[in-house]
Amino acid sequence: DLSGDFVDPSGRVLGQHSGFDQFTIGQRRGLGIAFGEPRFVIRIEPESRRVVLGTHDDLACTTLVADGVSWLADDVPSSFECLAQIRYLHTAAPARVEVRGDEVTVRFEQPQFGVAPGQALVLYDGERVLGGGWIRQGLPTHSAEPITAAS
Repeated sequence: DLSGDFVDPSGRVLGQHSGFDQFTIGQRRGLGIAFGEPRFVIRIEPESRRVVLGTHDDLACTTLVADGVSWLADDVPSSFECLAQIRYLHTAAPARVEVRGDEVTVRFEQPQFGVAPGQALVLYDGERVLGGGWIRQGLPTHSAEPITAAS
């Protein structure tokens, strides 16, 4: 049984859902619950089967961690600036990247919305692909709780 509670960022129960596996970070439509203002899935907690709902601002993310990174560029420095794309059709955004083995920490100049674990991260120097990996977690701007994968 994957059913559980919808909660707000403070943990207050807002309603119930029939399975946390039916939701994705950033989802707004099809929640099956109505509010006076738009609510978005900002976090999925598989252990407790809770789906955390918040405002669009709660989705703002300035830092992410990705792993499984493969490089097309030679001699990648341990820290560099580039453009980072967090999903298909998303505009690549200026960021600073710190490399540790096959893991990177990406710090964006401006908050990005809808950073979701499991999505592809692609790093560019202009139009040249430097490398890419898989987003493991996003660190929201307005929350101490990381956005982690629902696995």
